[in-house]
Amino acid sequence: MSDYLWQWPLIDGPDQFEPWESSRPELVNFGLGDSASDNLISVLNKSGIDETQFRRMVEGVIEILWGSFWGAAEHELSMKALEAVLLTSNVSELPALTPFKFSLFTDNHGWGQKLTLEDRNFWRNCYKVS
Repeated sequence: MSDYLWQWPLIDGPDQFEPWESSRPELVNFGLGDSASDNLISVLNKSGIDETQFRRMVEGVIEILWGSFWGAAEHELSMKALEAVLLTSNVSELPALTPFKFSLFTDNHGWGQKLTLEDRNFWRNCYKVS
């Protein structure tokens, strides 16, 4: 799912958006309410992760992203969804958020300036999960 989401900042118009959106991974559909596949249930069981708790986390992420993709960003709903994700995941420490202070997404009334592949890779490498 991570690779899929990192393609988003480079989408440049509806001709690129529709093919990208229609190729969404299984976790997006799961976050939108679809049943978990046998494969996902197997992975969760092997990892000792509760399906209901995992669904809450994925739903929160999808709420933030898909709400912004398909309409105007709703800051209050996004913050509630982020809070639910953090509480459900028991995150005790956030990564350094300094790069967001200089985010290009703050430009152009929140739409941001067009990102280059290099810009996207910089952001992606800032927060790689090890």
